[in-house]
Amino acid sequence: MSAGPEGRDADAFVPVAEVSRPVGLRGELKLYPLIDWHDGLLGCRHLVWDDGAPCQADLSRRDGDCPIVRVAGCESREAAEARVGRQVGFWRSSYLAPDFPRPSDGLPFRFLGRPVLTAAGEIVGRVAEVRRYVRQMLLVVARGDGTETLVPAVAPILREDEGLDGPLVIDPPAGLLDQADAETDGSCD
Repeated sequence: MSAGPEGRDADAFVPVAEVSRPVGLRGELKLYPLIDWHDGLLGCRHLVWDDGAPCQADLSRRDGDCPIVRVAGCESREAAEARVGRQVGFWRSSYLAPDFPRPSDGLPFRFLGRPVLTAAGEIVGRVAEVRRYVRQMLLVVARGDGTETLVPAVAPILREDEGLDGPLVIDPPAGLLDQADAETDGSCD
């Protein structure tokens, strides 16, 4: 991967779902959604296969949280079986395109690896992981001392940021950054 700003490839593939199995005889595919999945990607021009080929997928129905899709060029069970294990996603750079179907809270991939600073300029750490809970994302920030801090990716804690690079700025409430210190100092209060 060639490094771009912050050590990330500007045109990296961002996987959003993996083909888990064929469904039926007419080439439908069951997708297993990954953390950056959202239904808005279905039918959009930005969705691609893991080899970069365009992927025109339309929702057929759902099986729990998993979409079952019809994909252009996949019209038989054999064609669907050949796609099991493949991923669909988008190019990182397309996220900033005006017609990219971004959900209102953005997508988790854009936080990974970015430095986190307080509004006062104090370095907190770097985003090592993003966890998605029903309506909220939590940034797992790896700190220089080896601890981790969970930072809710919501306003007013996380300042608005639609970019893909540069530091994330937080306004942590009292005690948020002290939590990791309390967990490692051995005190019980």
